[in-house]
Amino acid sequence: MNEREMFQGDWNCCECSADIKELPFNPRNTDDLKCRDCMAKGRPARQMFEGDWNCSDCDAKITVLPFDPASVESITCRDCHMKNKPARRERQMVEGDWKCMDCDTAITSLPFNPRDPETVSCRDCFQKA
Repeated sequence: MNEREMFQGDWNCCECSADIKELPFNPRNTDDLKCRDCMAKGRPARQMFEGDWNCSDCDAKITVLPFDPASVESITCRDCHMKNKPARRERQMVEGDWKCMDCDTAITSLPFNPRDPETVSCRDCFQKA
């Protein structure tokens, strides 16, 4: 699997003012950036289920799962699950020379081939719509 592209910067968390030096995306707006700890505080706790199961692939003991299994025949441990998980499909980008129909920004790649190049929007304008 390909490594996720990381973006380097000199940002600060909007809640605790902690330094943020690396992100898995290039932020367009830095006003509401949160550090990993502040992001985690805002997430609801994941319900975990305790039990006495065995991995159907390697027979390893499993005592906690993030779901309540309906059947125990196909339960796998985290290692076997990740090993058997198909690699994520790489998104194919289409290279081109387009202009945003709203703000006239240059667009050089899209995750699709537009049927009508005159109706293409940049990310910012698309998200505003």
